[in-house]
Amino acid sequence: MFIVEIKPHEDTKEILKLIQNTFGSVPPHFELLASLNPIRFEMFIKEFLYMSNHKNIDSDFFAFIRLHIAVKEDFKYCILFNTKLLRKKEYSKDLLNLIAKDINNIPFDKKHKELAGAAIKSIYKSNDFTNVDIKNLEDLSWTSSDIYDAIDHTAFLFKNSRIIKAYLK
Repeated sequence: MFIVEIKPHEDTKEILKLIQNTFGSVPPHFELLASLNPIRFEMFIKEFLYMSNHKNIDSDFFAFIRLHIAVKEDFKYCILFNTKLLRKKEYSKDLLNLIAKDINNIPFDKKHKELAGAAIKSIYKSNDFTNVDIKNLEDLSWTSSDIYDAIDHTAFLFKNSRIIKAYLK
């Protein structure tokens, strides 16, 4: 599975146990991160908690972003994790398949759809992402912080998918 032995640090075992109890399993890449660096693993988990409790952006928004990127990057662990998470929230398989292909199928209002499209554009077509994109989002009442959070989490997943792929056998 991975090119290194998975041995979570003592500091991370409680977090992994909580994940196990919450989701019924622990994604292998969570165990990998918990083994490589407990401080960075804790930061990784805090990122998810922060986004799950975002004050302005629907918490499911971020799971849809993660699923979309996971499919684009063929990141199987993340596809399974986010699919399971979203199915648990009763989103249909058909809807998840549509979102996997096109983030504009996200089942939210125009405001969230525009933010999702812009976040994906900012990472995959960064040369085309401009102040006009920011202005359009601000016109929809997104704050600079909201826009940053959406882009940052999109980049966060892209970055982590690359790192974890480096450790796959």
